[in-house]
Amino acid sequence: MGNNNEAAIATRQSPPTQWKPPTYADLVIVGNGIAGMSAAVEARRLDSRLPIVLLTQHNHSTIIAPALKHYLLGRVRRADLLAFPAGTEQEVGLHVMRAQVEAIDASKRVVHLAGGYPIRYRFLLLTTGSHAVGLPVELPGRDYDGVIILHRLRDYLDLRRRLPEVEDVVVIGGGIHAAETVMALACLRRPLRIHWLIRGERPLAHLLDANASDLVLAQARAAGVEVACRAEVTQILGHIGVVAGVGTRAGHEIACQLVLACTGMIPATKLAQACSPPLTLQQGIVVNSSLGTSIPGIYAAGDVAALWDPHARAYAPRAQWHAAAALGRLAAQHMLNKKMRPASEDTGARLLVTHLGELALLLAGDPLDTRGECEIRTARTKGGYRRVAVAGDRLVGYLSLGPSLPDVLAIKQIIDTGRSVHRSTLDLLQDNRLIRRPAPRIAWMEGGV
Repeated sequence: MGNNNEAAIATRQSPPTQWKPPTYADLVIVGNGIAGMSAAVEARRLDSRLPIVLLTQHNHSTIIAPALKHYLLGRVRRADLLAFPAGTEQEVGLHVMRAQVEAIDASKRVVHLAGGYPIRYRFLLLTTGSHAVGLPVELPGRDYDGVIILHRLRDYLDLRRRLPEVEDVVVIGGGIHAAETVMALACLRRPLRIHWLIRGERPLAHLLDANASDLVLAQARAAGVEVACRAEVTQILGHIGVVAGVGTRAGHEIACQLVLACTGMIPATKLAQACSPPLTLQQGIVVNSSLGTSIPGIYAAGDVAALWDPHARAYAPRAQWHAAAALGRLAAQHMLNKKMRPASEDTGARLLVTHLGELALLLAGDPLDTRGECEIRTARTKGGYRRVAVAGDRLVGYLSLGPSLPDVLAIKQIIDTGRSVHRSTLDLLQDNRLIRRPAPRIAWMEGGV
């Protein structure tokens, strides 16, 4: 009975398919991820009569992407994944269409849908998100049944269906997505043999220092995960079209019935490249402080938008769910001239909060000090680790890994405001056990956090 109710709810949630698109809308939004839907809801709040068209290739409403790992564990239901109440699209009067945009004629302010349908716009917002890096196209066996590029809702639905028949799982990837997936699988009630294959020297190398990485490795191994670093998959083995194992460059073969690729995400810029004239790209669609692109009338938000990062001195996406939601709202406000604050003031420092088994991870700002200009303080705490990056009397980065989380919002606010921090405050953040050492120089990688 419960499953039938959930299926009925899911049907009502699905964006309606419109075969006859409108010929014009003041605001056309491409993508119904959290950035796109947040922008649509905010635009409607600001203007009750504004014609808004939301174009998506998904067959479901906006979901809370970070909750997918909890769905995998069975801690939340499918209906709980919704980012907005069911029926929000209809309630706020959005014209939602399941359609593919093939090209943008910026000179005429027209988007062209598959099938030749044109829609003129006053403002165009691109929230095309990111897509999974996946596996190399030349990797033998990458198309066997049982190989899942874990990224979207449908991938997690596929994984949940397969798990009851699986005994051995191989997870490929060394980033935060792979670590979260590995530890989620290790927490399942039914036993699985989990093999974590990391191509690099250690996991999460673009986020954590060696001390923190070692804690993650220890946590995974304590949970029964078989971890292999410097392990490169050279082929996926199969039997009658189905996954049977993987082979590595070292000559090892690992039997498994499921291969999960968690190898990172990159901004989905294909549509931006199909724009005439083309949009400026640099690790995503380059946007200014108002989220406007290089072409008037076109804005971008979410994972696909590359904002100026003063710490890295480069344009880079803010590939976090909460930041995408904030950027979507800001884009709507700037397009409708209701907001003049720059985007950086609302999104602030990079923030990552997650759990890896029994370890709670908080990363704010740039604790690795990618520019090598900070004093680094580290401390080992009971069952955990802290790392603080300080420039003069300003906190610019904070890393906490342990059984509990510190005050996330307070730490982020200290970094965002750039206010002077008293030494006693830094000592408190480090639990009064400080180790001073030169800051390492580590290449900046924004990653798919």
